[in-house]
This record gives sequence, C-alpha cells and structure tokens, in this order.
Amino acid sequence: MIKTVIYASKKAGEILLKHFGRSLEVEGKGLRDIVTNADIESEDFLRDFLSREFPDIGFYGEEKGGNLEGLVWMVDPLDGTKNFFRGLDVFAVSIALLDGKKPVFGVVHIPTKNLTVWGAEGMGSYANDRKLELDEGDGLENSFLATGFPHGNPELVDPYIETLREILKRAMGVRRMGSAAYDLAMVACGLFDGFWEFGLKPWDTAAGAIIVKEAGAVLSDIYGGEWDIFSQTILVAKRKLHAEMVEIFRSIS
Repeated sequence: MIKTVIYASKKAGEILLKHFGRSLEVEGKGLRDIVTNADIESEDFLRDFLSREFPDIGFYGEEKGGNLEGLVWMVDPLDGTKNFFRGLDVFAVSIALLDGKKPVFGVVHIPTKNLTVWGAEGMGSYANDRKLELDEGDGLENSFLATGFPHGNPELVDPYIETLREILKRAMGVRRMGSAAYDLAMVACGLFDGFWEFGLKPWDTAAGAIIVKEAGAVLSDIYGGEWDIFSQTILVAKRKLHAEMVEIFRSIS
C-alpha cells in the first residue's frame, strides 16, 4: 500500500508540474480562495487511481468531497494553490489514510523538490529513503518556525495575531510558506522546529499530522489539548519547544 500511494502522489505531482508556470483556468472558491484546472486534474487522477487500487477504501477530496465514514483517503490534490497560480514553487500533494477520521498513514509529495515524505502509525516517518527522527529541540530563542495566516477566516485573525506577536518577540525566525502540508513535512524533516496555524481544514493537515507525530514531534492544539482533523488550531513542535509554546499560548488565551 505504501509504495502504491507514494507512486500515486508522484504521478499527481507530475500532473501539477505539467501545469506549473503555464496559463491556468481559475475559478473563485469561497472567501478569498481559488481552484485551478490543475487542482481538479490532480484530484480526479487520485480518485480514479486509489479507488481502482483500493476499492474497499473510500475517498474524500478537497475539491469534490466524498464520504468520511470508515477507511477513507483524505486528499488535498494541490496544497498551496495560490503559490502555484502565482508561480511560487512551494506546494504539495497530500494523501492521508483515515481510520474512523483518525490519520494512520500519510504521504506529502513536494514535486519541485522531488521529495516524498511519508509516515505510518507505528512505522516511523521517512523522507524518500531517509528515516526521520527528531531530537528534543531547543528553546524558542534558538528555534526556526513556520506558520500560516487564517486568510479565509476573518474571525480568527485577531486571536492569531496575538500568538504571532508573542512568538515574534522570542523566536529565532518565523516563516510563512503558504502550504500547511509543506510546512508539516518540513517540521518532520527538521527544516522547521515547529509550526502553528488557525482555521485549517482536514485535508490540509491529515497527512502531515501523522508524519510529524511519527517523526517524533509533539502534536496538539495550541493549548496542548488533543488534536484531531477538525480542530480549530494545530501546533506541532519538537518536545522542548512545544512545551514552551503551549505555555505562551495559554498565557494569552
């Protein structure tokens, strides 16, 4: 299964690269959001391929929905659509296997890096063939973080800015890449020491969450509570950093 899904993620990545830097068909989708023909083509391929290879597993895609009951593939066919549309090469294909809405296996493929990051419950996480094992980390002043802006959720902007203000005062560096799946994969790979965001959707985080957890990061909401795919906030970080960030976020809640 793992090899088959990795293969599917790479083929979807090839579809995206075929369209990247070229003229795209673009439609509005919700508040300040867009969808392109590349999103649709990638999702259609993944739906057809995974449904054929694993007929007993359901499918839920960002663009066309599906069924969330039982075993389900949760797919974001192009995470970072605005980056993609503008020619910024930070985007990813995200595929998770949910069991009762809980991620148990995930693949994030970053086609512009030729990098596939995956993890499965009890099996650890890998970047291509390299095993990922995160250390305990360091304090916030020595940590390099990623975050995302709640652009589609105006009601979350003010509480998010409060967290950003406190982190910016203390962290070594903070970056906003524009793809949560990319950010989570990069935490697992050790590029970033932690990541937090408000208002993400299940398809944004499902694959990345199991990958970072299996790599050794701590996964929760921003207050240290249990996270699930419907949580309003997410925080993943190396162990020492996670405890410090939770303390900060609790102090401003």
